[in-house]
Amino acid sequence: MCVTGAHAQALTGLHNPDVQQGMQLTLQQPASVLNGEFSPMGIYEAAHPVVQGVIIVLLLCSLLTWTICVVKAAQLALATHRIRRQQRWLSDIPSLALCRDVAGHWRRTHEMPLLVREITDEITLSSGVIDTDLKDRIEYRLARRADQQLQRLRYGIGPLATIGSVAPFVGLFGTVWGIMNSFIGIASAKNVSLAVVAPGIAEALFATAIGLVAAIPAVVLYNLFLRGLNRYQAQLGNLVAMLFLLFKRDVSLGRSVLDREQAEALRSEALR
Repeated sequence: MCVTGAHAQALTGLHNPDVQQGMQLTLQQPASVLNGEFSPMGIYEAAHPVVQGVIIVLLLCSLLTWTICVVKAAQLALATHRIRRQQRWLSDIPSLALCRDVAGHWRRTHEMPLLVREITDEITLSSGVIDTDLKDRIEYRLARRADQQLQRLRYGIGPLATIGSVAPFVGLFGTVWGIMNSFIGIASAKNVSLAVVAPGIAEALFATAIGLVAAIPAVVLYNLFLRGLNRYQAQLGNLVAMLFLLFKRDVSLGRSVLDREQAEALRSEALR
């Protein structure tokens, strides 16, 4: 049989120690990778421990993102529905005294009882003396209470912004590490065959994909929650304005903004 020069060179190369080392490194890859089964689990098992750690961190970030999504979506939906009901109910109330009486049927942590309590507490602390300074103090307390309610509802969405901005770079770190391992494998095996390069490239791209999976929903959900919080803030501002309008109307019409027991207590204290 006649053997050409190229075939002879190829056969001779099989006995080269460097080529044999490269073949050995290829055979040491997991069976899932060697058989072409580049499933997510197969790529994870074949990845470098550093890349595996990156993937685990990104998966935990994704889990945290969806946990925050479920919790904050429920809280925001309930708060928006509740404040709309309170606005409809307040639009039919003619005076602050009646508003205070009916607000007692709401839970003490709801917006309406908290805001009404701010008004009545300031009037009580002012000994029932109603002047321009009292109006300014009540307006300040209502604004402060509204800010506290908004911050309470806003609490918890900060990690979404962090995950959305950091996760792609964490995935990029895994990508760089996987590509670096591919070049190290090429240098060690002195072989540029696809079997040597593919596992490292696959784990690098897989880390990038997991980073995007963690980052994209976090950014989208963060923007959605911000828009929802802006709507809630506008509705809460309307509620504050309606309550302050009731207070000023009662003052202009000479109505009592305190109940009889509070008024008698203040009057008795003033006579002492």
